[in-house]
Amino acid sequence: MLANWIIWGTLSGLFAVGLVALSRTQWLQSQTLRKCVLLSVAVHAVLAVVAVLTGGMRPASWGRNDTGRMSMMVVVADEAADELPLPAAALSVPEVLKHEAAPTAVAAEPPADHVPLLSVSEDDSATQSSDSEATHLPETGRALSASSVVNNGTAAVPEMYADRLGARRVAAAAARGGSQDTERAVQSALSWLAATQSSDGRWNAARHGGGVERSLQGHHRQGAGAKSDHGVTGLALLALLGAGNTHLEGAHADAVSRGIRFLVERQRDNGSLAGDAEFFASLYCHGMATIALAETCAMTGDSSLRRALDRAVHYTLSMQSPATGGWRYAAGDRGDTSQLGWQVMVLSSSRHAGIGGLEQAESQARVFLQSVSSGRAGGLAAYRTGERSSLAMTAEALVCRLFLGMPPDHPAVAEAVEMLGQSLPESASPNAYTWYYATLASFHAGGPQWERWNQRLQAAILPLQRRESTDLDGSWDPDPVWGSHGGRVYSTAMAAMTLEVYYRHLPMHRQVASAVARRP
Repeated sequence: MLANWIIWGTLSGLFAVGLVALSRTQWLQSQTLRKCVLLSVAVHAVLAVVAVLTGGMRPASWGRNDTGRMSMMVVVADEAADELPLPAAALSVPEVLKHEAAPTAVAAEPPADHVPLLSVSEDDSATQSSDSEATHLPETGRALSASSVVNNGTAAVPEMYADRLGARRVAAAAARGGSQDTERAVQSALSWLAATQSSDGRWNAARHGGGVERSLQGHHRQGAGAKSDHGVTGLALLALLGAGNTHLEGAHADAVSRGIRFLVERQRDNGSLAGDAEFFASLYCHGMATIALAETCAMTGDSSLRRALDRAVHYTLSMQSPATGGWRYAAGDRGDTSQLGWQVMVLSSSRHAGIGGLEQAESQARVFLQSVSSGRAGGLAAYRTGERSSLAMTAEALVCRLFLGMPPDHPAVAEAVEMLGQSLPESASPNAYTWYYATLASFHAGGPQWERWNQRLQAAILPLQRRESTDLDGSWDPDPVWGSHGGRVYSTAMAAMTLEVYYRHLPMHRQVASAVARRP
């Protein structure tokens, strides 16, 4: 056997030397592909012959009977065994497993007439059920306690979304700056969205003015938005969910059900929910659709949606740049703040739906935020690293920082809010994107500035809503900035979510205050 090894080892070495010699000549410079294939076949043939001669044609155990005496070791458990120290390795549990094994809030059984949106095979049902039981607090990964969930009759709703439900919505709006006018505007917008939904469950972007090309800041997006049906469907669903509608209950339950079904049934094999969106709109659409799916899971506990959400979150994680922590258009892109906002919200919403193991992605996102920050306290933000800060990106970065755990009393928060206070909303220059993120940032930061921002927002946004006896009643016209790309569905959904701010999420400053009050 040793002789065989020496012989074939020598021949293999000579063969390798020959290959190196050939690669240094001009032999490979013509018909390269054909010659490389020939060399590959030759190399594998030689390796196969070597394997046969040294190891035989079959594994040693094939065709042989086990003979001889066998020994069996019996370990008798001792009552004192529990007192023995475990090896250090046995005590080290991976972080993700710690989160998944945490005690969970038990959701109530769904109503008897509830039919899952997706059929779950026998093989998948156990996995999905166990996966969907873990519910975590943002930032800490700790399981939700009984005080942090609200039962809506079908599932335990995370406290973050509990103000959307019934009487709590009315009370939250009244306490935090809403009014009958804002609620009337929201309900009118949701009615318009429900009426314009296509029969297959989507909201058609192009049919409502999406995809009109304009040059923004010198950039052309090649008509991005015309095929962003999955994105605007996600936004429309988020507006409906923000007022307490799910696929199980609410005035617009049917619209939510058909919209979620449209997204999930067209999910790609790699987990993407972008549909047919163009390159520049693809990851935006995936993010918007995934947030809607995550909020639906969190609000209802419907385990039939869990597998689709798992795959969508995995796709988001795969698109994050390992070098910078950002997201942009393609996997590995260095990232921009505009894209970051949607993907950070994917992580936050997925946490509330019970997805664990997101700490590394969140940590990397913080690194990216640092790279685009400026100002005396680091509260201002630019679109990309090295560029000048802007109002929209500062607002979006602040939302990300707050959802990633920055305390509302941090100096960077105060610096960002100061910038927002210098550019209050005006009806003459509508910008649905900036108003949405700036309103979220101002609301969650809290403090005296919120009242001033809220008053100016309502004065600017409410008069722009269509109020007429036509099929446009309740909608908002596309704004002159990004409205031409997303169309009327985009502008209406963004405006509705902006006016749902009073109850759409539990205020971050209130969460911090409650946590401090609970400390021993």
